[in-house]
Amino acid sequence: MAYAVREGDPTSTGGFVISASGTQLIEERRLARMGDPVWCPACEKVGYIAQGNPTFIDEYVAVATHGHEVQCDCDRGTHTLIASQQSHAADMDAAIEIPPDMATEAKLRAEKMTQARKAG
Repeated sequence: MAYAVREGDPTSTGGFVISASGTQLIEERRLARMGDPVWCPACEKVGYIAQGNPTFIDEYVAVATHGHEVQCDCDRGTHTLIASQQSHAADMDAAIEIPPDMATEAKLRAEKMTQARKAG
């Protein structure tokens, strides 16, 4: 099932969704969408949500669902999202890639967050 991912949800590398830009809430937590930042302890960097579900949209941006990929310094496809709730799901299990312009913005934001973390 394509359960929606939220702020704070875990990932396959032991990371988590740092913050979510969605306007919708599920159980008091914002929905995560394409481009939102994700911490990855495996590569020790902030990455971003690289996929979204085209059947679940929040403010014109696809919401991330269980199994969607995170883009970080790990090998592609090895870092995925894990939904922590099972009450809200997309209409179907589907994925679209983050648009290039949105990916560029997300990458810059993730790099700044990684630098800030290293600086203390």
